[in-house]
Amino acid sequence: MATTHDTANMPKIVKKNTVVTTRRGVLTALTAFFIWGAFPLYFKQLAMYDAVEIIGHRIVWTFVCLLVVLTITKRWRWIGILKQQPRWLLISLISSLIITSNWLTYVWAVTHDMILEASLGYFIGPLVGVALSMILFKERLRTLQWVAIGFALLSVLIQVLALGKLPWVSLILAFTFSTYGTIQRQTPLAALDAMFVETAMLVPVCVWWFWQAGVASSHLDFWFSPSIWLLMLAGPVTLIPLLLFNKSTKQVAYSILSFMNYLTPTFIFLLAVFYYHEPFDTKRLAVFGLIWFGLLLFSIDLWRHRPKKQAKAAVLNTHNTDTL
Repeated sequence: MATTHDTANMPKIVKKNTVVTTRRGVLTALTAFFIWGAFPLYFKQLAMYDAVEIIGHRIVWTFVCLLVVLTITKRWRWIGILKQQPRWLLISLISSLIITSNWLTYVWAVTHDMILEASLGYFIGPLVGVALSMILFKERLRTLQWVAIGFALLSVLIQVLALGKLPWVSLILAFTFSTYGTIQRQTPLAALDAMFVETAMLVPVCVWWFWQAGVASSHLDFWFSPSIWLLMLAGPVTLIPLLLFNKSTKQVAYSILSFMNYLTPTFIFLLAVFYYHEPFDTKRLAVFGLIWFGLLLFSIDLWRHRPKKQAKAAVLNTHNTDTL
């Protein structure tokens, strides 16, 4: 699944309010969300490998792909930023551990036939993000936001009582996704630069793990075998939708992208139910129904307070004041 590096540039767009939505931008964003939503199809092909091994390769090959992109585009401005603000090296390390936890949980869920729980986690994610904003940034929640969060909590409670288990996969994905996004709201680095720094920090750890873990990747001949190509694909699979999304943020209004973000967990949900035929009974329908209703209220609130509408209201208020 996409990381919230994917939304790292959004606050800047909201403030400037200069993005004009284009058809090409919408198609670009749709392509990114579709690729993220199709991730289970790819990771299912890697089910014979250990989940940690898969994530190790994802980190290594994402780093390699980013290194190529940064070298070609000569994107080295981030070095100066980190020299001026060295504390972001430590924060980037923390951020990398959080997103790695998210990736690992997601891959484990996919390879253990828990795609439905993964989709639930990414549906809950935006509501957890709102709650974190209230706690960390002292942002005041509006009434519909409170109600939406309440429905999310109720859905978790119902799953515990009705299904007899805590949806830990969903909760880990939601909290790591939202926490990572919260950190990215503050970072001075662009999305690609931040991901490069994060993966670069983890590559030595991955190499060490490969060396001592006793898995397929622990053998040197494996790295020169045809089997490595499918794992190498994790790099471009991670990077391509991120590049597409970053491009779309300059061509699609933030309010529209916010709604389109729900497409990814929707694709994952449809794959889980109709392609992989994971169990989806009335109890699970109740759980998802509450989340969907909460997200509907959240979306209504988001639309009512979209930047364009607020800007028009501000102009109208100024005009009314001038005519008094």
